[in-house]
Amino acid sequence: MLLGTGAARMLRDAPCSVLIAREPRDAETWPQPVVAGVDGSAESAAAFTVARSVAERFGATLRAVAATKDGVDLEAARTIAPELEEHPGRAVELLAAASDTADIVLVGSRGLHGLKALGSVSERVAYQTRSSLVVRPAPGE
Repeated sequence: MLLGTGAARMLRDAPCSVLIAREPRDAETWPQPVVAGVDGSAESAAAFTVARSVAERFGATLRAVAATKDGVDLEAARTIAPELEEHPGRAVELLAAASDTADIVLVGSRGLHGLKALGSVSERVAYQTRSSLVVRPAPGE
């Protein structure tokens, strides 16, 4: 899980959302499509809101996906994203696979640090996807 010292530190320590952007497949059509990981949490709702805004701004397609093996609150996830695609499996693997055909994957972050952050889905997604935006709530939210 080596992303590079500067990028890894920023991803771990930044109090704001962090974009990890790698070379796009086609710079003229970037970002096509956009994928948002939705698990029913407030953090995933924030990520979906940003993903919808990005998709609308760039005329991109938007997919909302949920991995059902990670204790997802499917009822809340469907409320956040009525067009939710439900897939068996774990979130990191699902989102990494989705990045094979998506230019950017958006996920929410709870802002965990230290030992609490071990196994963080948002950090692992950032390491394993082509490009990702880890959405953090604004301070005080």
